[in-house]
Amino acid sequence: MLFVYILISFAATLLGSITGLGGGIIIKPALDVVGDLPLKTIGILSAITVFTMSLYSILRFIRMGVRIPQKIVVLVATGSLFGGMIGQRIFESATVNIPMKQVKVIQNSLLAVLLIGVFWYMKYQPLGHRIRRKELVSLITGLVLGMLSSFLGVGGGPFNIVAFLYLFKFDIKIAGISSLVSILFSQSAKLLTITFTGGFQGYDLSALPYMVVAAILGAQLGVMLNKHLSGKGVERLFVGTQWLIFIIAVVNVIFP
Repeated sequence: MLFVYILISFAATLLGSITGLGGGIIIKPALDVVGDLPLKTIGILSAITVFTMSLYSILRFIRMGVRIPQKIVVLVATGSLFGGMIGQRIFESATVNIPMKQVKVIQNSLLAVLLIGVFWYMKYQPLGHRIRRKELVSLITGLVLGMLSSFLGVGGGPFNIVAFLYLFKFDIKIAGISSLVSILFSQSAKLLTITFTGGFQGYDLSALPYMVVAAILGAQLGVMLNKHLSGKGVERLFVGTQWLIFIIAVVNVIFP
């Protein structure tokens, strides 16, 4: 099983780094399918792995001289920080009051529905409206994205990217990199909330070091490939990855 965890971590962070998905959107449902670990343990493994990948990828992009619209991205990331804390609280409350298997079904059902929205946007790409109060919209957007990211345990990459594309008219590559910043903040909030509300004792995290190393390798290769792919190529890979995640989420709903 350790090899499976390493393979999932590498493939997820490779795709996540190229497209801005973050990796967690693949790691969490993929580990749900494996069904070998408790739901809370999967959430922690996914959060730490994605945090590592996002941080590494962002630092690499910065060193490459990639520029992003800092004001909007920082505000969205700030909202994601607080949203991540709220989302983790909601998740903890759900696991106390609802059987774990039902929480898993809820998470994957919500993920599948949200992905349908992503498919619809990528197919029709509506133009949207001119935003006047971008500061407020950025904060609220980050708050909502952070809550979804933390509760679902998936990082929130596709939803972040669609938000940046639709609300702020970013290029697909810039939207992907900006998404990684938002993911970094939301997963930081999730991990801080866990740290100060019980800690990591009692969880089997023996696979974590191997998954983190695989995530760094995947992120390194992903950043290199992102540099050579066109915006259209990144978009196609983004949509193809969404279909894979959607199928995995549906399998998790049918066979929890």
